[in-house]
Amino acid sequence: MIKVLIVDDSIVSRQLLKYIFYLSGDIDVVAEAKDGAEAIRIIDDRKAPRPDIITMDIEMPGIDGYETTKHILERHSVPIVIISNAMQYYSAEKAFRAMQAGAIAAVGKPPGLGSPDFYQKARELIDLIKRISGIKVRPRPSTAELEGHQKDSVHKSQVVEQKPLSRDQLQTWAQQNSPGIVAIGASTGGPPAIQAILARLPADFPLPIVIVQHIASGLAKNFAEWLDKTCPLHCKLAEESERMRPNTVYIAPNDIHLKVAYPDTLQFQMPDANELIVPAAEVLFHSVAEVYGAHAIGILLTGMGRDGSRGLLELKNAGALTIAQDRESSVVYGMPGEAEKLGAACCYLPPESIAKILLEIYNAARKEKEQTR
Repeated sequence: MIKVLIVDDSIVSRQLLKYIFYLSGDIDVVAEAKDGAEAIRIIDDRKAPRPDIITMDIEMPGIDGYETTKHILERHSVPIVIISNAMQYYSAEKAFRAMQAGAIAAVGKPPGLGSPDFYQKARELIDLIKRISGIKVRPRPSTAELEGHQKDSVHKSQVVEQKPLSRDQLQTWAQQNSPGIVAIGASTGGPPAIQAILARLPADFPLPIVIVQHIASGLAKNFAEWLDKTCPLHCKLAEESERMRPNTVYIAPNDIHLKVAYPDTLQFQMPDANELIVPAAEVLFHSVAEVYGAHAIGILLTGMGRDGSRGLLELKNAGALTIAQDRESSVVYGMPGEAEKLGAACCYLPPESIAKILLEIYNAARKEKEQTR
């Protein structure tokens, strides 16, 4: 049985979640908390049942879901899923900050029993809980400790992980291929990894960046708004037939595939009825390989499953620069791990070092531009 701690200030929401987990047959609610303070007391109590996973509301009186998540993950190794009506930006921002603090995923609250979508959403939530309950998480350091850890990890990656791609190699590749796009695919654990990359890029980064992030229905626009607020680059939800611009990040909308077309244009593609992953990194990467070939940079980040791995290999075979997130920094080494099996990436790096590579390419482009004046 999967043991769950439900944290939510609404008794109605707690009862609904308990009923949904009861329907699963193998998820047991071992404790409930009506606010963050009670959740912290329960998780800190060594005599209390130890949950395999915590579901966390965001908006609660006293200590909210973000602060509660941060506090718990600084001390305990337990997966946390945000389950909240976080459709308003103010609440969605807290949900994404909670993922920065270590929460695995964020989803909206399921509809009530009277909704025609109840059983479908219940099945989706049960499936998510089952998949995430098996993820091993490490206690997160405090903010000060985290900054020191990031410096150490970047230093190590420069010594070990970046060996296959020296500065000279990157500059040579950039000069030979004149990259025109960066394409990124991510799933579980992706939002903070993407933010960590984009936050380190300058506002005048010369390439458009197109991103497919598997995210709960309705949250793609909130994700784009959060990135726009926390990163120097302009970040927005992609639009059909939109012409891509430099210095801009385009986020795939929910429930439709995003691809690129000539010349530098975004296109939507309707999914097949039986497709489970929508939008898919495979669709984006395949289109980028076809349109840009060697003039592209493909990046595959943390996530469950194998979406994007074959597309990344296709990009590599076309001459593109391909990068995957390393095992150490990935929340789930599923998608990057599948890319590793295929030999699809030129190197495997943490997000901070991926940003460093993009900056090297940015600097090479600036240097070449200055020399041609």
